[in-house]
Amino acid sequence: MKKLTIISSVILSSLLILTGCGSNSSKKSNVTSKVKVVKQSSSKEKQKSVTKKKSGALWNSDKDSRLEDFMKQWGEAMDQTYTKYDGTNNIQTASGMNYPQDFDSATVDGHDVSMAWNKKGTGKNDYNVVAIYNYNNSSSSSITYAFTLADGEPIVLVNEDSGNNWNETKNKLLKENFVNIFDGKATHVEKPAASSSSVKNSTKGTEDMGEGRGGYVTTPEAMRGTWYSKDENGITKLVISEHEITHVNPDGQGGRITLYKKTISTPDNVSQDEVKAKMEWGDARYTNMNGLQYINVLGWYQSAGAGAYYAAHTEEINGNRVPIIVEGGGAEAWTYAVYYPSEDLANQQVNTKYEDLHYQ
Repeated sequence: MKKLTIISSVILSSLLILTGCGSNSSKKSNVTSKVKVVKQSSSKEKQKSVTKKKSGALWNSDKDSRLEDFMKQWGEAMDQTYTKYDGTNNIQTASGMNYPQDFDSATVDGHDVSMAWNKKGTGKNDYNVVAIYNYNNSSSSSITYAFTLADGEPIVLVNEDSGNNWNETKNKLLKENFVNIFDGKATHVEKPAASSSSVKNSTKGTEDMGEGRGGYVTTPEAMRGTWYSKDENGITKLVISEHEITHVNPDGQGGRITLYKKTISTPDNVSQDEVKAKMEWGDARYTNMNGLQYINVLGWYQSAGAGAYYAAHTEEINGNRVPIIVEGGGAEAWTYAVYYPSEDLANQQVNTKYEDLHYQ
């Protein structure tokens, strides 16, 4: 473990100083508090109460049309073009999934659930999917939204992984407008505000931010949040937002990297003052290795080495599928650290190695 600690420190240091070295069975909902899931009732009383509150179908063509209009406007604001499921032909995502066909093996926050297409929203699934929208942002990655009703409550799920795990979206605008459409209220679309940090939208690849920055690289929603890893030196904290990754070491020291799309070549000779000025700029891109989709981050002026790799993943812990962040480095993106959603889990799983992760 000491070796992993040393290597992990080297990966972080290389970013900060800009140097580097080279079948669907019966499923039960068991989902953490991150996603509100209504468990199947053993009686029919709960379903009857929903039916009384919302007579007839919970979802109809009028609501569907309003959602379609909203998604078109929202996609334009985000510089993304979404394809809607037409009710007949599966949506094929760039990450290799087919929906709604593959809902039968889907998980939410790593937990087994019943999830299925249900046009009226009145099915007995944990998640009754009433609309599906997909955007392929590259030849191998996609963003898929499932607009669902969970026991009559509108919930938007998102999948940005290369697998079939879903999470409740953290996009406030999407959540609010889906509720508004469900309740028959007006919708609104706001174009993301421009800023120098994590609140700016980065999906427009041609955006010119100056000095070789062609816009931000956006992290998957499943990666965002605060994560913890434990080694012999203590707890390291990893904070991931839309466009930034921050490490805080056990001693409380840390560094932040902002993720940019680099559009210029690295010059041969760079002054130390220039290197210092760009210390928090990261040259980032998506890459698929070892069965995972990583964000690979190099220092802005890094001319050698592989940089650091970060991927959202899930592992079975104590009988539950738990979301984790995998950090790797080196030529083969060897796993150097695993980050968990809580310090308790990090302490519990210290020194654990997983069979499906790639270690040196």
